[in-house]
Amino acid sequence: MKKQPFFDKNYLKKAAIWIAVSVISLGVVAYMSYHLASGFKKDVKTMFARRTTLQSTVVCDGYIFREEEPISADSLGSGTLYSVLEDGEKVRTSDRVADVYSVYSADAEKKLAAIDRQISLLENCRTLSLKIGDTGTVDGSILDTVTAMRRTSEAGDLSKNSSLSGDLFLKMKKRDVLTGEITDFTSRIAELEAEKERLRSSLGVLVSTVVSPASGYYYSGCDGYERRFSSKIVDSLSLSSLGELIASEPDPVTFSAGKVVTSHKWYLACPMTREDASGISGAGSIVTVILQNNPECPLDMKVCSVQVTNSGALAVFLCDEVKEGFDFTRSQSVTVITGETTGFKVPVSAVRVVDGVEGVYIIDEIKVEFRRIDVIEEAGGFYLCREVTAEQIAAQTESESTAETSSDPAGTEDEEKGPEDEKKTAEDIPWLKQNDLIIISGTGVSEGVTQLPPRK
Repeated sequence: MKKQPFFDKNYLKKAAIWIAVSVISLGVVAYMSYHLASGFKKDVKTMFARRTTLQSTVVCDGYIFREEEPISADSLGSGTLYSVLEDGEKVRTSDRVADVYSVYSADAEKKLAAIDRQISLLENCRTLSLKIGDTGTVDGSILDTVTAMRRTSEAGDLSKNSSLSGDLFLKMKKRDVLTGEITDFTSRIAELEAEKERLRSSLGVLVSTVVSPASGYYYSGCDGYERRFSSKIVDSLSLSSLGELIASEPDPVTFSAGKVVTSHKWYLACPMTREDASGISGAGSIVTVILQNNPECPLDMKVCSVQVTNSGALAVFLCDEVKEGFDFTRSQSVTVITGETTGFKVPVSAVRVVDGVEGVYIIDEIKVEFRRIDVIEEAGGFYLCREVTAEQIAAQTESESTAETSSDPAGTEDEEKGPEDEKKTAEDIPWLKQNDLIIISGTGVSEGVTQLPPRK
């Protein structure tokens, strides 16, 4: 029997040829790719088409009008006033709101207020009915408060940090409850009560007790404008009369224990330009308003009136809600959100006009395509483009088809069309849609290109 060779020479020869051809092919591809890529002077930069909502806003000054009754503390003299209630707390007529002590100490007064705040927060923690271990929501809320504290500090506005720090304290204690680190606040509350009693004893004897003259909401501060910025005059308020109020001197604030706000309804009067006023809807509509000292608390307010004069305009808004911890400083900068528009945000530099059609180039898998856009508005170097849905396109197509059929029932127009009529029209170009990869910069880009340099 003839012995078979250990190696098949024909197989080895074919394998060698196959390897050589593969190496040569790879070399050719690499050579061509290098020269194609080098033909582009710049890398292509891209971004995805994402839905974005832009807000139309008016920024102006705002002045708060409420029904406020000052609380007199005639026995205060040179002693210390200790408020027993927190700002915004409900009171009834003749309820105790403050105590007057014989010895004056501003430091003790501040410490007592801080201790009362902590005791109140701890008492609130006692009533928590939260699931043990579920800290995600509280953690996010803690981060929001820390961010707000940083923002106010950077803006140089430290007036809000006291309430924000108290809010942070409460949230941290909530987290301790959720993680099981704290199960009872009794001992801590007892320590604070003992410290409060020690401070109160340093203020001498109790001279008198101050009670509320009316029912409503208690606030410890007075600015002297309580009776002037009354909600009763809002209906007759004009741009000129508001100017006179702003320029007037406040009433003297002496021997005051704060004030009682007798109604939950309050008003915000905002002088502004005629142009800004034109963006605000008429009386009865609802707008979102953000006050500078309360950035974390947007309010839905009702438009009472918009007065336009030769010298400007005055918008008056109504709110029937008193939120806990809200800063009612008389005058604050105000942002009024007059409307919202949603669409695709596209850099102005990415927009091109091709055959009279405005649009952008996108990368569709490996090929460059052109997409139509409909610009709604421009802001900050970007266009906001209308999103055209598949349902809108289908409805438009059906409407156009119906119109063509009714105008040419015999279908003669299609028979008369020549090759020149088959030119691509604007209607043939697809609209930009969500998640399209928009080319925002780069050279050598045109429709149909299938080789592109690296994207950034």
